[in-house]
Amino acid sequence: MSRDEIKEAIFSSSTRKAAGSDKISFLILQKAFKSIENRFVILYSSLISFDYHSICWRKAIEAILKKSNRKASLLKSYKIILLLNFMTKTAEKIIAFRLAYLINTTNIVNFDQMSSRKQISAINTVMSLVHDIQLAKNENKVTSVLFMNVKEVYDHVFCN
Repeated sequence: MSRDEIKEAIFSSSTRKAAGSDKISFLILQKAFKSIENRFVILYSSLISFDYHSICWRKAIEAILKKSNRKASLLKSYKIILLLNFMTKTAEKIIAFRLAYLINTTNIVNFDQMSSRKQISAINTVMSLVHDIQLAKNENKVTSVLFMNVKEVYDHVFCN
């Protein structure tokens, strides 16, 4: 575990996010990191290498928020958010950065899997689809495409 991994996870997070049950914000974590970097490195190195998730970090505050411009009588008009402990969020970010690195440097995930990949957008997806259609056309093949609106099918899926 490097100091830079932890620093990136802490300092890339917004200081305006609501704190979790421990009331420690990213601003406080950033200031603490500047003072005791080596303790953060020891802590996260130990926790991640031993695959341990502290019990006190597992607590969250649940809040139900009404979506703007929605009827209050509809269930779809509300979303549930979890306010997690920022120490947990930092550990999750470190692991997410590592997984993203593995995905981008190895062949674990299929090349055509584009969702949630850095520097890959909807434009890349459409260009890939057009390319596949043109290849099939040149080989006198027929192409079929199925588009699904997952958000409408599964109303519990939230969009960012």
